[in-house]
Amino acid sequence: MSHTISDLLSQLRVQLAETACTAKDVLIEKESFAQLSSYLRKLDSFLNEIQLKSSINDSHTLKTILESLVTKIRNLDDLVNICRTKSKFYLFINCRSILKKLQQITNDIGRNLSLISVSHMEIFKDSKESIMRIFQEMQDLKFKTNLVSDEVAGKIEIGLQENKESSSYSNELLFQIAKAIGIELSPSLLKTELEQLKKDQKTAELQRNMAEALQIERVAALLSWADDARPLEEREKQYQVRRVSLGAHPILPLKSFCCPITQEVMEDPVEIASGHTYERAAIQKWFADGHTTCPVSFITVSNFELRHNKVLKRSIDEWRERNFMIQLTSMRNKLASEDEMTILATLEELHGMCELRLIHRHWVAAEGILPILVKLLKSSGRNIRKKAFSTLIMIINGNLELKRACEEGVIELSMCALARDVSESRQAVNLLLQLSFEQSLCRQLTKAHGCIFLLAALTKCEVPKVAEDAKAVLENISKINEENAVLMAEAGYFGPLVQHLNEGAKTTQMIMANALSQIKATDVTRRMLVEMGVLPPLVKMLSEGNLEQKLASLGALKDLSLCFENRDIFVKAGVMQPVLKLLFTKKSVLTTLREQAATVLANLASATSSSSNCLTDLFGTELEPKPTIYRLLSLINLCGPVIQIQLLKALHELSYPHSTNHLKASMREAGAVEMLLSLYDVNTDAGVRFHTIKLLHSITRDDGESLAKQMQYEVTQSLVNLLVNSPIEEEKAAVLGLFHNTPLDDSDFTDMLDKAELLSALLTILQMAADSGLMKELLESAVGVLLRFTVSSNLQLQKKVVSCGVIPLLLDVLKWGTPLAKCRAIISLGQLSESTWKQTCRVKKVTSFWCISPQVVDVCRVHGGVCTVEKSFCLVEAQAVPLLIEELKEQDPVVVGSALGAVTTLLYDEFWDKGVDLIAESGGVTPVINLLTIHDTNAQECALWILERIFRKERYRLMYGNSAQLPLISLTQDGTNKARHQAAKILAHLNILQQQSSYF
Repeated sequence: MSHTISDLLSQLRVQLAETACTAKDVLIEKESFAQLSSYLRKLDSFLNEIQLKSSINDSHTLKTILESLVTKIRNLDDLVNICRTKSKFYLFINCRSILKKLQQITNDIGRNLSLISVSHMEIFKDSKESIMRIFQEMQDLKFKTNLVSDEVAGKIEIGLQENKESSSYSNELLFQIAKAIGIELSPSLLKTELEQLKKDQKTAELQRNMAEALQIERVAALLSWADDARPLEEREKQYQVRRVSLGAHPILPLKSFCCPITQEVMEDPVEIASGHTYERAAIQKWFADGHTTCPVSFITVSNFELRHNKVLKRSIDEWRERNFMIQLTSMRNKLASEDEMTILATLEELHGMCELRLIHRHWVAAEGILPILVKLLKSSGRNIRKKAFSTLIMIINGNLELKRACEEGVIELSMCALARDVSESRQAVNLLLQLSFEQSLCRQLTKAHGCIFLLAALTKCEVPKVAEDAKAVLENISKINEENAVLMAEAGYFGPLVQHLNEGAKTTQMIMANALSQIKATDVTRRMLVEMGVLPPLVKMLSEGNLEQKLASLGALKDLSLCFENRDIFVKAGVMQPVLKLLFTKKSVLTTLREQAATVLANLASATSSSSNCLTDLFGTELEPKPTIYRLLSLINLCGPVIQIQLLKALHELSYPHSTNHLKASMREAGAVEMLLSLYDVNTDAGVRFHTIKLLHSITRDDGESLAKQMQYEVTQSLVNLLVNSPIEEEKAAVLGLFHNTPLDDSDFTDMLDKAELLSALLTILQMAADSGLMKELLESAVGVLLRFTVSSNLQLQKKVVSCGVIPLLLDVLKWGTPLAKCRAIISLGQLSESTWKQTCRVKKVTSFWCISPQVVDVCRVHGGVCTVEKSFCLVEAQAVPLLIEELKEQDPVVVGSALGAVTTLLYDEFWDKGVDLIAESGGVTPVINLLTIHDTNAQECALWILERIFRKERYRLMYGNSAQLPLISLTQDGTNKARHQAAKILAHLNILQQQSSYF
């Protein structure tokens, strides 16, 4: 039946899908088959494109190519099925031929595809080059076996060529094959695989593939010499029977065992043409040195061929094995000695023998030496313990004696050694590594007290080998039970947890995420976890998972986002959008889920202080934040206190930086001020009210007019009460910050604050600050709000403030306050000083009789009348001038301007000359001159105004004129117009410039 191109394409695509899927299950050369699956998927995509093009004609050439492809894919599928059904030993033995067939089929498919005509390829205009490149790669592809497979295959070939009938050789082969294909070193499993290999032989015979059947038969016979494929009990019984028949004393080697050249027992005996046998290396050297005769018979040898003497080799091996078995008894006795040197020498000899041949390790166990070696681990001698560890590692490495060693308590003793010095813990962790490759023993490891904790500590060891082995043990432990990864994380080793989170099943990922949320991590740990790659799987769980997965992910994200350094990374990873989606969803979701999401949002919102990515991700664009703002503000009114607090925190963090003024404006336009005042008024939750105040403070910082207009007396009174009663300084600072945001010249709002008795609360706070100190924000806000009560336009309010004792409190702030607090305190003092002249009581001259002395009245040396702190707010009487002069010396840019302003109130026209004298006597002239050089235009101009009055007096011109000349001249050149005019005027006082100068 003839198939259309459409039918062939459908058939091909089905075959490709099935083959690509089954190729994943192949047990050998996984990388090669994975590469094949990749090409098959690309080929399927190509065929899909052809199938979608309705214009494709049923050309004979294309149909022939597709039919050939069907055949090739079918052959490929047959090869994959063979690799899935045959025994593991069969696949390993034939891996070279399998890869050769795989390569041939792949190359043929590439060649077939490259025959597709140019006209048909025109439908792939955009991807034509990439498709042709794939076809070429498939034609040129070469699969190579890995180095381990090549090495073991070479040993199998040698064993077959030399007809090796040695249990030691076969044991080594079996061990390497099992390790390469991932089989556990269990006698039952190895025996099963050997039996399956023999079944494959019979299958080959039935299929009349005699060459393959013969090959399998020879390999199976070679591997059958291995003791490892026989049960432990059977091997031990065989050993004991043989051991009893040997006697008690070693036998000297026969003369034929020794090489005539070296006089030593031969390792690799070979026979030459004369019929005599020699050690291979020795006779090769004899001939290489130019000799042509037999070393024994001196007969000239014409043929230098070396023949392996198998019979003699077997006899020598049997002699060695017999003597070794006999020596084991004496070694056991020596190991029980109390002499340290004897024990160490015996351990050294035993270690060498076990290293020489794999079968010796089995005999050591069968002889009952393992318990003695384990017992030596309890020795008080460090050298003995270290050598016993080394010997034990040699015996159990790649061996089946693991369980017996564990039964003798080797795990517990190794645990003790982990806490000792590095040289001993290195041996102990190496031994545990060998044990951990066996699953049942690995489970025993986890039951040992302190195992995971000690190993986790060793992962930080300065010796790389110790740290690497400890990590490898923990990796093996984590594979048998995912909960072990959690215990490791609790101990400070997070590698397995991160791996499970990235690669595990959904339930496993959920367990790991829950663990992350519960581990008591530091910021350093949180930062490290993010660097290790925990974010991508957590974000995926949050975006695509079910409710339980989302909750687990949010718990982890909530904890990790506590580290400020992580927050910008979170934002870039795309965490914001799924969090917002969860918050804004109209579906019914767990309240806990929304609470966690709101907390994550609040934590991440603080990333705006270092980056604008948070705003971009939150609002889509920084220029259009209104839609999201409306939704968040609406959500606040619909949620419970926990979510409300987190959303308020988030909005506060978003609005805090100065770079987000447009965002704060959007909040105000969205009615946030009115909504938040209402929320504060009706809500009884202390946390909600606190964060409401903080957000209000933030968004009204640059526009407090709307706040003053919308704040009702009841809310104002409530805020003042909170200020008085709250024990939280941060909360008090927020309330005062809110009041400070309102315009100072809003007299109505000031009256409302006065009516609510805010002044009393402010003075109490300043008194507390003087007595015990307060957080700087609270002090600064308190002094800032006080400014509205000291404005010179409201004399009655000034009198009220001063009568309450505010001036001494402000002077205290000058002694220990922050720069901002000092600045605000000085402004208040200056505002009060502006009213002093009006409040000073003038003294009238009284004419008295000659016999009556006139009454002495103390007058203010500046204002010329009776001044007091309480009645006239006089800075002179308050002893404030020296403090103001000190602030000028500090040259703090925040404080200097306000201090100069306060000083000017002592130099008004009515009393400037007396004010100049006081400033000069207080040491204020030099600090004012020094201010001429700072980079603050307002301060320079104010300083010039003061100096102009000072230099009106000749005595001060003589005292300070020289020091002022250079900065004054500089200002006449580089200063503002106003500063240049003022500087020139002063220089005229100093006779440096004429009064008629153009500078005037």
